[in-house]
Amino acid sequence: MMVFLYWAIAILIGLVFFRSDILTFNKDFGPRRIILLALSAAIVALNAWVYSNSTYDGGRALDPLTLIVFSIGNGIAETFMFYAVFRIGTAMAEKATMNPWVVFSAGFLCFIIYSGLIHGLFWLAILPEHVDQSSPFKPFFMPVQMMIAGSWALSFFWYRDIRSVIILHALVDLTMAWNVKFSLFN
Repeated sequence: MMVFLYWAIAILIGLVFFRSDILTFNKDFGPRRIILLALSAAIVALNAWVYSNSTYDGGRALDPLTLIVFSIGNGIAETFMFYAVFRIGTAMAEKATMNPWVVFSAGFLCFIIYSGLIHGLFWLAILPEHVDQSSPFKPFFMPVQMMIAGSWALSFFWYRDIRSVIILHALVDLTMAWNVKFSLFN
């Protein structure tokens, strides 16, 4: 039930505060954006490989409904929350400076702090044990997560692109749900 409440709050925040970013789409597909999207997709693929090789399912059966609902629901909801805290960080920085590096860094820092808190305090308490501590791929998990966060933050900062990040986030969540094999409905 906590997951669905979290999603409801996140979606409400997204719809109230980011309606224009959701309903409009930046059509600038110059080389920088194409490279960013390609790198983001490659990082998500790398994440799938690292995650698949550093987790276990504990013998749980795959729940196809959870796989679909979690991938889509969390992809949308958590992207809204990531974007919200990123925007809070950039708004705070813009009160002191218009230096784009400082503004981006403030947004990225807020994004990273929120991501760490929500995963450490919320998701780890809800999901069953699934991390293979002995995996030789486990040390690559955090660097790959930082690359994901960086590419998504750049998509937010340069293009206000929520849609692409939702799709990429849904793919990350699909990988997680496929490998951990938990159920939202039991």
